[in-house]
Amino acid sequence: MTPLEHTLARALTEIVIRLDLSDDAAITPAATMQVIEPVAVLLQDLSEQDRQALADLINQFAHQETGPERRLTAWEAPETLGLLV
Repeated sequence: MTPLEHTLARALTEIVIRLDLSDDAAITPAATMQVIEPVAVLLQDLSEQDRQALADLINQFAHQETGPERRLTAWEAPETLGLLV
């Protein structure tokens, strides 16, 4: 994976974590879904191999998380983004 792809995958993971862990009063669950759903649809255009590679990379990021809530959210991110078949 190129540095650009790695950085974009890390940024996507960070966005998912922050949206998921945000206070519902700050960002409602409905607003979170309005952000996540179109991204998940775009990711469906990737090949199965690319979706798996992105899921694997996100799982690597999850290993690097030190906070339990952030780690769990990162582990769940591939499913949240519809990467898993």
